[in-house]
Amino acid sequence: IWGERTKSPVIASKLGADAAGLAYDAFEQAKQAGSDVLIIDTAGRLQNKTELMAELEKIVRVLGKLDPEAPHTVLQTVDATTGQNALNQVEIFRNVAGVNGLVMTKLDGTARGGILVAIAAKHKLPVYFIGVGEQVDDLEPFSASEFARAIAGVA
Repeated sequence: IWGERTKSPVIASKLGADAAGLAYDAFEQAKQAGSDVLIIDTAGRLQNKTELMAELEKIVRVLGKLDPEAPHTVLQTVDATTGQNALNQVEIFRNVAGVNGLVMTKLDGTARGGILVAIAAKHKLPVYFIGVGEQVDDLEPFSASEFARAIAGVA
């Protein structure tokens, strides 16, 4: 759906197919097409799902074999309603996948996203985007000053 909305090519496989194999195919196709950007969106996963974390680790390993510098940027999407558990999630995902940036979603609901400050401070990670809805334009570049005003209720 999002590929259609953003007019971006999408490479998908059948449910249950090898995710690392799909990442390999996507990398090769992006390389052939001369693409500057390849986004690999993995299925939502929790840090306590061992098989999904192993799958994520394998994806990173496969990409590293195709390009020793890959993946270049690994963004973890954090649900604003997760709360304190997000601190543990980010730590584990950093160890498994080398997360080096954050996206926080669901800031359009009751969650104010205060945990984002704690995560960014503890893990020294930049925040790239925030999600404030379900439309294409609802994924906004992160602005620390705007976020601080919103948390303080001065937006």
